[in-house]
Amino acid sequence: MPLKSMQRSKVEEALALRAAMVRARIEGWRNVEFETDCKVVVDKLGEETAEDAQICRIIKDSIKQLSLAFDKCCFSFTKRETVWKTEAAKADIEEQLLKARIGSDALLAVIPDPVTCFSTAKYSQTQVFKVFPSSSLLIVDWITSGRYERGEKWDFELYKSTKNIFLEADEPLLLDTILLEQGRYSSIAERMVILLGPKLKFIQDQIQENVKSLMSQQFLFLN
Repeated sequence: MPLKSMQRSKVEEALALRAAMVRARIEGWRNVEFETDCKVVVDKLGEETAEDAQICRIIKDSIKQLSLAFDKCCFSFTKRETVWKTEAAKADIEEQLLKARIGSDALLAVIPDPVTCFSTAKYSQTQVFKVFPSSSLLIVDWITSGRYERGEKWDFELYKSTKNIFLEADEPLLLDTILLEQGRYSSIAERMVILLGPKLKFIQDQIQENVKSLMSQQFLFLN
């Protein structure tokens, strides 16, 4: 990866961390733990100075100042594993594995950009989360039809997304897999949002009320 691209990626991770802290402050959360898969940012949070002026400015002027607004605030590195496999009779499949443990009374929000598979691509992702009864988890899992501007619409070979959520003692709470494979299904758009835990109950209640309202309106229309 080019040096400029790597540097831009670190800055974007730092900005994303700052945005998450601002959101946590708006929500009024007092005890927070922020996880990132960018080890450089986590390491620099513990340094007095950073070599890169832009990252230093974000960390010193924003992130460290924002951390003072919480009763408890910590940062940790979560390893993301990306593995490439080549089978003799199949084309390359890109596989991505994300594992996370959400502590008691903690919140984890996984809100990535939508997956956009190029023509003939084969992509598989697995996300495994371990939670406590008081943990909160927000997952957004969505996919586009492809690189639409290049005329690619549902041209990928395979898309597979697996999400497993376990309670203590590895008790399964959710085991879910979405599979889109060329030739087996019609062209459909897939998206999923998972809301779990007490910190997200107000969103769950709002969605339920919206669904009730829509169903009520539809019933009145049919009658």
